[in-house]
Amino acid sequence: MAVQMRRNKKSEFVTKLEEVLPLLRERFGVAKIGIFGSAARGEERPDSDVDVLVEFAPGQTTFRNFMELAFYLEELFGRRVDLVTEQGLSQYLRPYVEQEVVWCDA
Repeated sequence: MAVQMRRNKKSEFVTKLEEVLPLLRERFGVAKIGIFGSAARGEERPDSDVDVLVEFAPGQTTFRNFMELAFYLEELFGRRVDLVTEQGLSQYLRPYVEQEVVWCDA
């Protein structure tokens, strides 16, 4: 019950992503983006990184888009970002990430 209540409260990180989602789509080719880990659970600390899951639009999954998006998000959040694509998820971590990811709704 407590976990569900925390997940219903929109994270400041998700809010920031939603505010810039049109730019993320245009500049980096983002199709879908969300957060997982401590930031998604509302358990982040000031020194926590932000775990971000991204899906790029067809033909937009490039090293340049990936790296520039990672740098942009670190600047946006003011903290380290661990960026991963759905294809880059470990088979062992995938079920946990898929269960807790909070996707942006813009």
